[in-house]
Amino acid sequence: MRNFMSAENLARSSAPAVVRALRILELLAEADDRMSLTRIAEELGLAKSTAHHVLSALIDRGWVERDPGSREVSLGLRAWEVGQGYDVAQTLSQRARAFMDEIRDELGETVRLAVRSGSDQVCIAKSAGQQKLVFDQRIGARLPCHATGLGKALLSGLEPDEVKQMYAEGLEQFTETTIIDVDELIENLAAAREAGFAEDHGEYILGIRCVAVPVRSRDGRTIAALSVSGPTARFDDEHIASCLEALRIGADALSARLGDETELR
Repeated sequence: MRNFMSAENLARSSAPAVVRALRILELLAEADDRMSLTRIAEELGLAKSTAHHVLSALIDRGWVERDPGSREVSLGLRAWEVGQGYDVAQTLSQRARAFMDEIRDELGETVRLAVRSGSDQVCIAKSAGQQKLVFDQRIGARLPCHATGLGKALLSGLEPDEVKQMYAEGLEQFTETTIIDVDELIENLAAAREAGFAEDHGEYILGIRCVAVPVRSRDGRTIAALSVSGPTARFDDEHIASCLEALRIGADALSARLGDETELR
């Protein structure tokens, strides 16, 4: 027989776990860099198993992100989504606004800015264009990196081993054109890196084409991506070429303004 606790007892028993979670979030918010599980447990005086349990819950909910290589953790984008507390994303969206508006005015298309959160891309800003037929990704919405142009532009900054670790459990298929083989994805990302842009042809939603370019820090790290997307009928090769030119100019200007990524922290 299951043992059901009263609401009062449940709240009382859950309080310590909530406090531990908040202490971990506060510690990560004050940290200058990612932290290991051992260091977190030591600094907060927690058993390593307890810290691991709380961190796992925070990672599952997007409040904390784990680096696939070092296994160290840092604040996740959920902190920004709920409380506007993710400084990098907030600063990026503010500084990108003028450049995004210029691209929108030139193309008439909706422009989006996204950052990567694990294997997802998260839209942190958009400038709405005049076109009626558009794919609308709301601010704060998460979409899979491997199936979107924005996401692949962000993934193109990773090493192949990082991509393999990220997708060790496989790639979800959304349409008949979604890339579901990790080696094929790595080849696609290498081509995107060489070309300086990424795109998808109905890989997340059939009939929608997206083109995206990375935004880089001064030392070449990919920290965000800009994109436009729309129906395949409107996004022919000629229009794609125009979009790419405008996006590249905007991304280069934004990268120059941002300087090194550390300036955003």
